[in-house]
Amino acid sequence: MAMFTAPTKNLLLRNTGISKCIGKGNVCGMKTSFPLWNSDHTAQSREQDFGDSLPPEEESFDDGTEEGEENLRHQILEASLPFVHSYGWSQDAIAQGAETLGYSSMAHGMFSSGGVELVNHFYRMCNIQLDESLKERVKEIEENPEKKTGTTDFIASAVEERLRMNIEYIDSWHRALALHASPSNAPEALRNIGTLVDHIWYHAGDRSYDFNWYTKRGILAAVYKSSELCMLQDKSEDFHDTWAFLNRRLSDVHKIAKCAREVNSFTKDFSNIAKAGIFTAFNVVGMNSKSRS
Repeated sequence: MAMFTAPTKNLLLRNTGISKCIGKGNVCGMKTSFPLWNSDHTAQSREQDFGDSLPPEEESFDDGTEEGEENLRHQILEASLPFVHSYGWSQDAIAQGAETLGYSSMAHGMFSSGGVELVNHFYRMCNIQLDESLKERVKEIEENPEKKTGTTDFIASAVEERLRMNIEYIDSWHRALALHASPSNAPEALRNIGTLVDHIWYHAGDRSYDFNWYTKRGILAAVYKSSELCMLQDKSEDFHDTWAFLNRRLSDVHKIAKCAREVNSFTKDFSNIAKAGIFTAFNVVGMNSKSRS
């Protein structure tokens, strides 16, 4: 059974009402959570549930509560991902993940938004993985300039790398997208895709601080999402049709950008309207051209 620090144990008590026998390592059963939880309740509960079994250094619960809770949530969600194949992007999968860590399935109560929190966790972890991969790629190019490619090729490769991370869950990814599309999750979904396209453009060398920052990321987000939907229908070997679709879309964007520069006066009003919409969307979720120093 997984062992956690005092803050983590208390978080489980507070969020799910689970008590454990520390000495024997067994789950003793369920307790009703207090409607109001303060330091007096904490001390009383810990004395009743654990007695003298806790070592002196674990008897205080003052610092690290928020960090401990976030770490616990991360561990449970990470342990839940393998169960997506059997239970989908659901609270049932989260409950199974909690049990693998030695906690009651009721721990899924920590995730008030349900299965969409599992989708968001997967999205964030993939974004982090891609960011690290692109950092290594840029470093390699700096050390070996002959490996440098054009911006469009770099972006196409990065988008493909990110989309390939979905393949493990491709059979249920349409359900994940449906959860992402719910109005209540729109800000988090936009933040996830915004972070993704920002990573790609940043490592591709974009350092713009004007409206181009927004339009570049907005256009790439549209290309990514359309390629993601194409991938769900793709039955070709190794998703060959999806990569061909992706390259066509990026080629179209390049041509449109070139035409727009040539007929700038004609498209000025439309461009300003589009920029304003993208500007608003990214700022709603706290992303803008000053996000990176």
